Amino acid sequence: MKKLCKEERIGLRIELKKVNILILAFFLSNELFSQVPINGFCQYGSFKVEPGFNNLFSLNFNNDSYTDLVLFNTDTNKIVSIAGEKNGGFGTPRISRIPLPITNIQSLIEANKVIKRYAFTSRQARKVGIYSFTSTGRAILSGVYKFKSYPENISTADVNKNGRDEILISGIAFNGLSILYRQGTAFRERKIVDNTNFSQAVFADLNNDGYSDIAAFNALTNSLEFYYNNSEGTFYKVRTIKEDRPVSLLRSVDLNLDNYADLLFVKGNSINIIYGDFASSYKNQITLPTEYFPDQIITGDFNRDGKIDIAYINYKANVLSVIFGKTNNSFYPEMIYLLKDGLRNLIPFYSKFITGIASVSKGGELYTVTNLPSISNNVSITTGARPTAISFFDDGNNGINDICYIDSFTRSLNLIVRNTAGIPNLFYSFGLFENHSDILVDNTDPRIKIFYCFTPGKKLIEIVKEDFKTNKAEKLSIYAPGVINDLKIKRTAGSYDDIYAAYTKNRELGFCLMEYKDYRYTVSNYPNIAQGTMGPSLIIQNYAGIVYWKNTGNAANMYRIIIGNGANTSQQLYSYTNSNMSQVISFSGDLLNNDNDATVSFAETGNKNVTLVSTYKSTYLIKNKFLNSFENDSQNVQLFFGETKINGLKKIFVYVPSKKVIDRLDFINKGKELIATKVTEVSDISDFFVKNMSFRNYHLVYTNKANDCITIKLL
Repeated sequence: MKKLCKEERIGLRIELKKVNILILAFFLSNELFSQVPINGFCQYGSFKVEPGFNNLFSLNFNNDSYTDLVLFNTDTNKIVSIAGEKNGGFGTPRISRIPLPITNIQSLIEANKVIKRYAFTSRQARKVGIYSFTSTGRAILSGVYKFKSYPENISTADVNKNGRDEILISGIAFNGLSILYRQGTAFRERKIVDNTNFSQAVFADLNNDGYSDIAAFNALTNSLEFYYNNSEGTFYKVRTIKEDRPVSLLRSVDLNLDNYADLLFVKGNSINIIYGDFASSYKNQITLPTEYFPDQIITGDFNRDGKIDIAYINYKANVLSVIFGKTNNSFYPEMIYLLKDGLRNLIPFYSKFITGIASVSKGGELYTVTNLPSISNNVSITTGARPTAISFFDDGNNGINDICYIDSFTRSLNLIVRNTAGIPNLFYSFGLFENHSDILVDNTDPRIKIFYCFTPGKKLIEIVKEDFKTNKAEKLSIYAPGVINDLKIKRTAGSYDDIYAAYTKNRELGFCLMEYKDYRYTVSNYPNIAQGTMGPSLIIQNYAGIVYWKNTGNAANMYRIIIGNGANTSQQLYSYTNSNMSQVISFSGDLLNNDNDATVSFAETGNKNVTLVSTYKSTYLIKNKFLNSFENDSQNVQLFFGETKINGLKKIFVYVPSKKVIDRLDFINKGKELIATKVTEVSDISDFFVKNMSFRNYHLVYTNKANDCITIKLL
């Protein structure tokens, strides 16, 4: 082993030629994606349940303060009952047998406005019945009626104002429309329409007289039909609306909260709304195109802003999407909230202090998305399908750190802005040309934030600038001269930052400086620095340079080159003889917190692993076994450089997937020694940062690739 190289030791002399290249940028301006007020609707929950029970129903069988759930399978005589608990949790699932399998189920409101019984259809048995539930969630059959055809869909309402709900029956294989009137435990059927098939039918006050009418979709004529109630429970057809294709999931909802019943249904890859009005004209219709076909659909005020929202799931793509209401008759762009294998059912989920959505998968997972009351110890949030790269910014520079991340499923940069209480409040999304693994943020200006997205090993750099005061955005794309090895930004007086890149082209290391002037980036390029380099790391704080490694003969050598005009000197910082380097991880920054860049390299050589710290003046070999934890996992090691306490010193945090641990590195004795301290145990990290997500406490914030969510963990 050779001794450490002193600063004045000179290695190669390299003549660097500056090449100026004009890079034109692609611009998109104004609102790329309007801000969406999620208002805390982002808390993610996941719970194990019995697989194969693909349908959900919410009720309160034990009469406590928390909503319970019943899961069922249309083909089996079993149900799963789950008691709700505080903070949106659930107890242990209990399986019990039921007399008849459930196809669909709806609540029945009694004369005293309480719900004790539930009407259900059993298509397999061609029956409709009533279940009640014990305090443990066991179902008791209290009445049944058998048909000659196959009942499927169900709607309930008090059609004759006697204080008890009646039951409307329809289905694609059911004869017409029937209403069941309850007489104790017995039923009386009134046939509304005979000898045709209605795939969907719902009760709705269509003529604004206070009595429930019927809207139904006739599968044979491909039309919506309106049947008015004469206030005595007798119905007659008054209107037919022809549709150009079959509709499904017909619902009656007052979507614009004007006290008139609106009709909502799915037609192809769209959600269609026919608005009711004072004249019962049903002429105002809008179409909301959807990214996927809605297989299940629900409505509710999920973000609690006084507007009705729409959520749906698609079986094929396994997505759960939310469309938030914007004004009375308009909506924000669709947001994909979950990407989960085998999603099969979706319900609104309301419990004590909880508002949200519950969904179940055929593999036995129960998912919830609910309102987030606070960021305390540990919480997971979701506003996207598959978050990967993640970082932070501070809108307003008010000390409340916000989150930015890349969603690899939608290929977008997403921003989550938190309010003064620390709750995620606003959501922004910007489409990208490629998915990226890294995000650099210019957080200088309180109002305007600039996000630089890139991936080591690729050339493309995508830049998004958002003005949070005016909600105006710009997006531009530029390319480095070669594939990026390292990238850094430096604030200038211009509208965009200077971008520094170490890159490789034709196995040769190069350096470039991209400066934004006159609405375009100009690149000062320094190619052909060295061949066959490893682990290049940029230094830009007090001078521009690159630290890199290179195998020469039987030695692994560490070099530093300072970039400038004319002749430049490549300084050999360290030489490890009789051993070639196989892998290196380098990071440069103010490691010693003295306002000067230093570089740490974790190098794997043929016979020994070494850690070196190089400052402008000296290079030190650190005798430390920490590098041994990288063995066989060095390509997946992740680094983050940041504070651990308010106005504290910055530290390097290291995540080694095989260890499932986040370590903090402390450089002491002017960088001559290193202390590794375990911060927390964690697994399945895609990317992470450490920051104070509350005013007092620091948190680990990471993209959780096991659950496709963002997890915030108190340190």
